[in-house]
Amino acid sequence: MGKTYHFIFIMLACTLACGRADNSPAQPPPGPQTRSGNLHPAFSLDREDLAALTAELPPPMREAILENPRDFLDLMSRLMREPEGLLVLVDKSHPLPEGWEPQDLKKLSDYPLLRLSRQNLLLRAIVLPDLLDMAREAQKDGITLLVSSTYRSAAYQKTVYERNVREMGQQTADRESAWPRHSQHQLGTVIDFGSINDDFTGTPMQRWLDANAWKYGFSLSFPEGREELTGYRYESWHFRYIGRSAAEMARRFFGDIQQIMLEYLHLHIQKFAAAEI
Repeated sequence: MGKTYHFIFIMLACTLACGRADNSPAQPPPGPQTRSGNLHPAFSLDREDLAALTAELPPPMREAILENPRDFLDLMSRLMREPEGLLVLVDKSHPLPEGWEPQDLKKLSDYPLLRLSRQNLLLRAIVLPDLLDMAREAQKDGITLLVSSTYRSAAYQKTVYERNVREMGQQTADRESAWPRHSQHQLGTVIDFGSINDDFTGTPMQRWLDANAWKYGFSLSFPEGREELTGYRYESWHFRYIGRSAAEMARRFFGDIQQIMLEYLHLHIQKFAAAEI
């Protein structure tokens, strides 16, 4: 009798165990929300994904990103929410659309804090809060920032370029100024400071901007020794406003080279957007 109960107990236990295994709900495959190893709570990206997304970057930049992925992705998440136009790639190969003009231009003469070379200068409204903050901080350090050139329409850029061709010849002009629709100035987010020539280099204003402009979202567009990359010779006076997050990203992860960062974002920012959680 004891052996019979023992046999029944074993069979019952086996049946229950098998039943649980057969009737257990199927577990969903890992998806963006459940995937393990994500590098940042805002993105469904693991280290392998980020390695693939940075494969074409110069090794020092790629290594900086992979060594600090959370910081990089935190900045990426923030700059993806910047206003339209701040990070658009505009260079000799990427023109602005025909007829494109910014819609929120403001007269800088309405802001007494700013020192201007002339009274008809315009900038996008989005630039002004950080520009005014920067001007105040510069004054605390004994520096008065001189704003000399800002927004240029495509038509005005055409006259600038053609004048340079007449005065310098085509080859030199192409190193100095952009063709119409290919100029960052048309964005309404660029400032040329000071004398707008080589005399500006090494001045107290230039040195202050070189050390501090990035803190306020401004990035030097055409750094020294990068003409082959940017298409233009060194312009120590030409700063583009790209927002504080992008300026920090350029400085920390792209060697402070705006062109490389903007080309990278041009190619990949939609991939990061698709990976957002």
